[in-house]
Amino acid sequence: MRLSETLGMLSTARQYVTDGEGYVSKQRAFVERLERQGLDTDDAIEYLETLEEMQAEYVEHMEKLEQEVLRLVRPRD
Repeated sequence: MRLSETLGMLSTARQYVTDGEGYVSKQRAFVERLERQGLDTDDAIEYLETLEEMQAEYVEHMEKLEQEVLRLVRPRD
């Protein structure tokens, strides 16, 4: 993969991670609000878990792209 392509993908991955952090945070707040109101949280917690799993995958992908960028820019011996 070329450096320019990888950098573009990395930029997109970083945006997904940033966006995902916001979604997870909002869903956690929603679960807490439901709990305070004494309402059923099962579906909200299930959705939160799904978001957290997806976020972990996004972070993993971003980290792999970061490693690829380092590999591409490192001087070769």
